[in-house]
Amino acid sequence: MTDLPGDQTIHATTEHAIGEDSGVITHPKFRMWLRPDGIVQVVWVAGATALLDDAIATVEAVARLTDGRRIPLLVDMRDTGPQDRATRAAWTARNDVSSAVGLIVGTPLSRMVGNLFIRMNKPPFPVRLFDNEASAVKWLKAYVR
Repeated sequence: MTDLPGDQTIHATTEHAIGEDSGVITHPKFRMWLRPDGIVQVVWVAGATALLDDAIATVEAVARLTDGRRIPLLVDMRDTGPQDRATRAAWTARNDVSSAVGLIVGTPLSRMVGNLFIRMNKPPFPVRLFDNEASAVKWLKAYVR
């Protein structure tokens, strides 16, 4: 279950686009919003493969949504495809956007690859992998300012 404003079902497609004035940023591959608890949540479209341009778009969208403040980010990647090295690097290149990132992953392989990436690349903010939203939110709340 996600904490989408208005208790709406998530349909992260352009057919269900919601303007930025609603507090939800919609992209063809993801939806993003600022939750009442101060965490930005991103949900990727099922089966989407995040490319470098998509990674850049998410970072820029977070910066717009938060007016440039560093804020915790909850990213649901359970149903996404693999990301290449450049894409993963783009998400950690800017340390002025996220205070911490909780990634919800769906498979043991995703967890293994994610943990390897975190160890090898040492992002400039805390990153942790989770298998459910509740655990991720509990951890991220420590980074809300």
